[in-house]
Amino acid sequence: MKAATVSVLLTVGLSMMVFFTWVGKNDREVTLRQNVISQQDVCKAKFSEMFSQIAQTAQVPEQFMEKSKEAFKEIYQPLIEGRYRAEDGSQKEVLMNWIQESNPQFDMAAAGPLYAKIQQIIEIKRGEFFNEQKKLISFHQEHTVFVSTFMNRNMFMLGDRLIGHCEGEVRPGDDFCLQIIEVKEGKETYKTGIESDLSLF
Repeated sequence: MKAATVSVLLTVGLSMMVFFTWVGKNDREVTLRQNVISQQDVCKAKFSEMFSQIAQTAQVPEQFMEKSKEAFKEIYQPLIEGRYRAEDGSQKEVLMNWIQESNPQFDMAAAGPLYAKIQQIIEIKRGEFFNEQKKLISFHQEHTVFVSTFMNRNMFMLGDRLIGHCEGEVRPGDDFCLQIIEVKEGKETYKTGIESDLSLF
């Protein structure tokens, strides 16, 4: 009888230990995942911040603001990648077209000084964006390592909680995925192993 009681107590004790360990691991995963989600929100907020400062500099009227913001989404990634000033001036033209469409009253004679101001804003915001994105990558790495260790993956079944990278456009209701803006030239360098000269500004 004593042996059966001891056996039951040991089983209950072991089960509770495993259960509470799982609860701790689960809570840790939730915290790490939330770090990634929150940091990705910070990166997205940098879009609004850059848009606001450029729109203010370009004196975009309030009535054009929503339309202007939608159009800005199309040129945002090239700006962040440093492709807004191509050798042939094509990106400069794209940016100036956006300004003119956003502010029909804009005086094109003032384009030179305005473009210089916008370049400064973009340079500052790109630096801030990449610092925030580095944090995002670091949080993602920490989460990936945590759910991928042998015990966490196999015993505590956390392996299916990996956060994947986004493929294509993310729509409302899609599962959370990691969005990283990579510099196009850097991506090509890793692919080809050949570094090209890159003029960011």
